[in-house]
Amino acid sequence: MHDLNLDPQTRALLQNLVARKRLREAEEQKLQGVAEKLKASLFDRQLEFFESDRRKKLARCSRRAGKTHLSAVILLCAAIQYPGSLVPYITLSMKNARRILWTTLHQLDVEFGVGLEFRANDLTATLSNGSSIILAGATDYEEIQKLRGPKYGAVVLDEVQSMKTSVCRTLVADILEPATMDYDGTICAFFTPSASASGYAFDIDHTEDAWQRFHWTMLENPHLPKAKEWLEERKHENGWNEETPVYRREYLGEWIHDTETLVYSFDHRRNTCDPLLDGLLTDFVLGIDLGFVDATAFVVLGFSEDSPDVYVVHSDKVSELTTEDIARKIHALVQRFEPVRIVADSGGLGKMIVEELNKRYELSVWPAEKSKKLDHIQLINSDFTNGRILIEDTVSTEPLRDELSLLEWNLAEKEKGRYIERDDLENHCTDAMLYGWRECMHYLHRTEKPVPIHGSPEFFEKFEKELEEECLRNVEEEDEPEWYEVDYTEQVYPI
Repeated sequence: MHDLNLDPQTRALLQNLVARKRLREAEEQKLQGVAEKLKASLFDRQLEFFESDRRKKLARCSRRAGKTHLSAVILLCAAIQYPGSLVPYITLSMKNARRILWTTLHQLDVEFGVGLEFRANDLTATLSNGSSIILAGATDYEEIQKLRGPKYGAVVLDEVQSMKTSVCRTLVADILEPATMDYDGTICAFFTPSASASGYAFDIDHTEDAWQRFHWTMLENPHLPKAKEWLEERKHENGWNEETPVYRREYLGEWIHDTETLVYSFDHRRNTCDPLLDGLLTDFVLGIDLGFVDATAFVVLGFSEDSPDVYVVHSDKVSELTTEDIARKIHALVQRFEPVRIVADSGGLGKMIVEELNKRYELSVWPAEKSKKLDHIQLINSDFTNGRILIEDTVSTEPLRDELSLLEWNLAEKEKGRYIERDDLENHCTDAMLYGWRECMHYLHRTEKPVPIHGSPEFFEKFEKELEEECLRNVEEEDEPEWYEVDYTEQVYPI
């Protein structure tokens, strides 16, 4: 540069460009060193997963198996490897994403000197090379559409067992696979088995060979040297044994169907049916769970007095509805099903909405019975177990079936004897179903006893019993004196 006959301004510009290039190279070298240190922090099973060159990888793990640390390392290393890229961490909701990963990213930033710039308002962590780790939720179709468009260096899906099957399939096949093509990026999925032993994670863990599968537990985590002793204490405190479903599922990472953990005793094989023909159901009830920030859910149930069964024929939930929007949805469902009763959650602000629906929009919406929810869950579970609740296997009922398959009790509260639903799993449609089910009159059904065949032993037994009862009635009538036969003069009455 000294040999060039340059004017001072040009010379200064070139010197600045050289300096910036050297600074960028130094920063890239520093980040590469960070990536090597991050990789070195992984134990054997984590490293095996990390180094696999398969584009789609699935890890089934127990609690405390090191999923979160591995997820953060995968994201950071991908962000370092592909400057200027986006690297998403996707789980059930934004709330869950913050709870699970945000603190870990902060810890690794301090421990390894990553130099992340955190933006809490949109849950984004940006590196000096222009790459960003973004935290996102996958609650519904609307939310996952926000992930469509950018190119991703890698993707981490966490808590896959709690995601809706249809939403997760669309997310992976239609959005993430095309988005990772440019960088030949990987899609990494982590989960602990669900109590329902079903759903997207179950399907890909058993049937889809496109995914490379891994499995390890907290017992293989060297950072928990006393894990075995801790597990034995937990088993003793809770009265568990080696066959207890919650122990095998949560701490061994095994697929075990656990009806005790699921809120509802829904079984797809037992409680679904093909679409019904028109006219088979005589009456319908519309249950509504009113949402404000959360979704508003609508569930239509049908029944007949000549059948002991209740059928669910429609379910739907939509976020951020105004009262006018809700009224419009109700009017459409009324026109379609002509329900004999409409019931809605009238707690809190719901009372005002119900009043407005009735007065302003000329609807007849009744307040739903909300007391003794646990008792009613137990009662409806009896109907599920006996196959007396059948849900049409259609796209229309998918929102309800997803919730029934996923909704679990809060395990920590359950161990204390308190039955509280997990607040990170949706229960909008299940609540609407419960409100509507309470109003159904299927319990009025009485099974007619079959008439015995003429000449059979049962026929003669029935004949003899009826004859005996008739004779007894005749005797009682003969023994009872008429009113004029009673001598009232002999009666003594107290004064």
